[in-house]
Amino acid sequence: MSDETPTPADERPADASDGGSAVATVDAPTVPVVADEVGHPAVVAERPTVLNKFVLPLVVPILVAATIVFYVLNVSRIFLATGNAVAVGWASVITVAILGGASALAASPRLRSSSLTLIIGGAFLFLMMAGLISIGAASPTKASGPTQCTPIKTKLTIQAGVGGGLVFAPKQAAAKAGCVQVTLAIVSSVHTLQFDSGAAAQAFPLLDGTQKSWAGTLPAGKYAFHCTIPSHAASGMVGVLTVS
Repeated sequence: MSDETPTPADERPADASDGGSAVATVDAPTVPVVADEVGHPAVVAERPTVLNKFVLPLVVPILVAATIVFYVLNVSRIFLATGNAVAVGWASVITVAILGGASALAASPRLRSSSLTLIIGGAFLFLMMAGLISIGAASPTKASGPTQCTPIKTKLTIQAGVGGGLVFAPKQAAAKAGCVQVTLAIVSSVHTLQFDSGAAAQAFPLLDGTQKSWAGTLPAGKYAFHCTIPSHAASGMVGVLTVS
């Protein structure tokens, strides 16, 4: 008997023979783990790309600004369509909804991106529909400019550019107090008629080639008018309407 302990096959030298064939084992290569000074694995920084270096810094602020404008525009329509007390109630509801939604999203970190997109898209759709529905009620109901009067007591026609000159004819016009209709008859070139100030300036818009006639209520008084084309008034294209 021999006292020698048999050597396992995987521990035999590479040149040992076993049945006439050489057997050698090769360990799999290992990837070295880079660690910092404290022993933690080092984080390899991602290489900058065109998307995260140029596109995202440009697109994200634009999207944020567009979102703010969209929100303010639609919410302001809702506020304008309601009274003061109701507007405060709507503001409270919207504020609570925003805070509650943000808290719910923060409490669900594992929420899938598709679900998050669906929730945010639904909120924006609801806000847009509310703004569109209330746009009619949010529009002003009163006229923003002068309104024509009836019945007309005096009809007055003032010619502009008679004989190719920078003059009104008549230069001194007269009318009765009440509803007065003034018509601008442009004979030559391009001219306008605008009252300087007072009740006439509030009752009459600018008369020109598009809006040639208007009726406004005038009390007794004298109302100066002029042509707004540059240098025309300075050249003498002015006049006075006397209402008695």
